This record gives sequence, structure tokens and C-alpha cells, in this order.
Amino acid sequence: MVGAGAAAWVASAPKRHRVTEQLTAARVHPARLEANRLGATVVVLLIPYLIGQAVAFAATARTFPPGVHLWLGYALRGIFVVLLSITLGWACGKLLGSVFAALTAAMGFLFLITLLDMSGFVVVSGPPERTVDPGPLALLLASVLVLLLVMLWLPASHALRRRRTLLLVPAAIPLAVVLTVTSAVTDREQPGDNVICVEGSTALCIWPEHEKYLPPLRDVSARVDLLPESFVRPPLINEVGIKKTWFLWPDGQWRLGYETGPPIFTILEGSPWSYAGAIGTAITSSTFDFDACDWTDLSSSDRERFWVIGSWLEAYLVGQGSPDYHTNAPAEMQQAWSRGREIAGGDPLSDQFQWADEEVNDLHGRYCEPRR
Repeated sequence: MVGAGAAAWVASAPKRHRVTEQLTAARVHPARLEANRLGATVVVLLIPYLIGQAVAFAATARTFPPGVHLWLGYALRGIFVVLLSITLGWACGKLLGSVFAALTAAMGFLFLITLLDMSGFVVVSGPPERTVDPGPLALLLASVLVLLLVMLWLPASHALRRRRTLLLVPAAIPLAVVLTVTSAVTDREQPGDNVICVEGSTALCIWPEHEKYLPPLRDVSARVDLLPESFVRPPLINEVGIKKTWFLWPDGQWRLGYETGPPIFTILEGSPWSYAGAIGTAITSSTFDFDACDWTDLSSSDRERFWVIGSWLEAYLVGQGSPDYHTNAPAEMQQAWSRGREIAGGDPLSDQFQWADEEVNDLHGRYCEPRR
């Protein structure tokens, strides 16, 4: 947004300083003069971004952990976003009055990225299961560079500019098409055996790029091992993206997903609550098997007991602290969750296990077939 406004301000300089006549009368071709101004703007606005990327790379490259190669794709995608903002700003600066050019460019780019965000245009972080697709990225970079070159043929003269403005339409169409029909960020291929697993009663497998989360995951695995025997532990829980399986949807189409494979968890910005909640849900789903339980006569009080158990299990697996997320769940559900967290943070662990064991056995006996 800042880049678009700055580019618009520079592009409208001839109108602000009334030097249109000087540029028109110059012996150098107008396109060359425009190339000097536009090129200088691109360099100046790219410098802060490139410095930030260089610092980030230097800090990471000291150990060269798995996944450093993913950085290059996101760095190039960021360059595309900067060039796109400059292109929009330059067009606004050339075609609009200098008073409104910068504001229009900045707000227009903000609206553009908000609109494109519906298709995943804005990338805040790069999880290991996602990567930048070089094909669409190359098309995006090529399209925006072509559009920048067309800007060189929008002269300062208002009369000539009106006739040449139509050049922007065919030049912008390829960029619009690529943005609409492609996605530069896509799912990575499944890693196969190239994963890291924390072994225990339940194996927790993660992408190599998340190896720094092994210590907290080992703590979670140890807590899973200590759970009462009434909790049925799934043999394997994968981080999202590691393994997908084909399954048949109700519409008769085969699709690739997680419905028939091992349960999954996600590590969101390193939050232990993100993966502890998913691991706890996988354990409760195995404990209360959908095919072996009938929930048609589930009472409201027993439903709240399930919520309390789930919240307790999540808080127990995390170990300590308060949730680092917010929710708009119904009040009765949030109250049940609060009770579960209070139990996890107050009673001795032996008392917690005794309570959880009794609750699980009682609810399983009420609604599920006897365990074999």
C-alpha cells in the first residue's frame, strides 16, 4: 500500500512541478526519461524489502535447517507484490491528478489485496505443507514486468496520454487472468518417509521443517503415555499435509484428503494449543468410536460432560497456561471448557486421572458398545 502511494506521488511529479514542457522538449526519448524515473522508483522501493529478506536469510542460514529452499519462492512472491503496487501507483500517478493520485493508489491497492485475499493472495506465513509454485509465479512476474514496460509509453502530455491509455487494457489482461485462474501457493507433495516422528503410545509425525518443535512435542507425547487406559490412543497422528488418502465423497467423486487416513494436527505459529487441541480431539474420537457409539439420545448434561473432558484433555496436554486463542462458541460450551481447564490447573494429577477415567468409562458405557 505504501509502495503504491509512493509510486503515484513520483509518477505525478511532472504535473506538480509543471515541467511537462521540459520533458516534452528534451532531446532524450520520453520513454527513456520515464524508464529512468520508473527504474529509480522500483529500486528505492525494493531496497527495504530486499534488506529485510537478506537479514532473515542470514539469520536462518547460520544452521541451514530443512526448508530453507522454500524461502526463495516466498521472497520472489514478495517481489511480485512490491512490483504490482508500484505498477498500480505509477498508473494512478500518470492518469489522475496529483492531488488524488497517491491516495487513490494506496486505497486501490488495499482494496485489490483484500479482494484477492479470497483466493489466498496474501501470504502471512508459509507452513511446511505449502509451497510457492514456480510456474504461476513466473507468469505473475512476467505479466507485471510487461505492464511496467507499458508504463514507459504513457507520456507526460495529457493529450497523448489519453490516446495511449488504452495500451494498459491489453497489457493488464494477462496479469488479471493469471491472478484469477492460478494460485502461486500450492500444496507440497507428500514427503513419504522423509518425516520426523516422536515415538510413544501414539506416534506424532511432523515435517522436517518443524524439527524445532520436537521438544514440546516430546512433552505432549509423554503426557499422552500417562493417560488412563480408558483413553484409546490412535497409533499415529500426522502433521497436516504429510499423508493424504483417496476417499469417496457422497457425490460419487474420489478426492484426496484426510477423512480415511490417520488423524492430523497443525502447528500454528508454534502455538502448543494448536496441536494439543487437535491431538486431544484425535484421542477422544478414538475413545468414543463413531461406529461403535449412538449419540441420538445424548442428554444436554452428558453433552456438557463431553465438552469438559475435551477441554481438560487439551489443557492437560499443553501442560500449563491459558489458551492463546479466542472463540465465539456458545456460552454454555465456553463454560464447560472453563470447568475442564480449571480441573487441569487445580487438582493433583492423580485426582485428575481418576476423575477423567470415571467420566470416560461412564459415558462410554451409556452410549457406546462394550470394548473388545
